Amino acid sequence: MKTRLDEKRNITPKQAVEILRKNGVEVSEEKAIKILDTMYFLAGLIVEHNFKKC
Repeated sequence: MKTRLDEKRNITPKQAVEILRKNGVEVSEEKAIKILDTMYFLAGLIVEHNFKKC
């Protein structure tokens, strides 16, 4: 699923899997992609809401 947020991603799904594993959460790469999509989407909404409505 391509979105406007695909332009710049600093964390890869593999990195997300490793970070989560270190914190006791086991997920597949496919699930990590969905988690990252959600996190980047929410971060975009927060930026729009707080900084672009001035």
